Amino acid sequence: MPESPQFPEEQSGWVLAQAEGRSTVEAEHRVEMALLGALEDAVRRDLGPNRINEILTQLIEHTTVHFMSEQMLMRLTAYPGYEAHALEHDHLLEQAQALQDRVDAGHSRPTLAFIESVRTWLTKHIEGQDRAFLSHLEGAGPSQ
Repeated sequence: MPESPQFPEEQSGWVLAQAEGRSTVEAEHRVEMALLGALEDAVRRDLGPNRINEILTQLIEHTTVHFMSEQMLMRLTAYPGYEAHALEHDHLLEQAQALQDRVDAGHSRPTLAFIESVRTWLTKHIEGQDRAFLSHLEGAGPSQ
């Protein structure tokens, strides 16, 4: 029976997972910003409640999956800032879900001010909390 190939450290599964984790997180951030831009465009152009709600739903669903993915990586790498980071995620999702509930009930719709507040929050979160986590991810290893 042939021996399993041995890979150098830089090609180990853990290092690949770190690289993939970082690129996945960054790609998900780009999708979030693109969906937020699409929502802003739909509101500005008054594309109607169905299209606006469809984009809002996509944004919330994508953000939920992104946060779950990010938090899984945090747990796998024993990220010490996990609790505070997860609380920020929870807070944004609660606000977004409250808006979604009001939109679904026909009582509200996303405003440009709401969209700008989410963009500001996301930008600060990505540049602060997420940058700190990605730095941790780069330094984390299988023994941590």
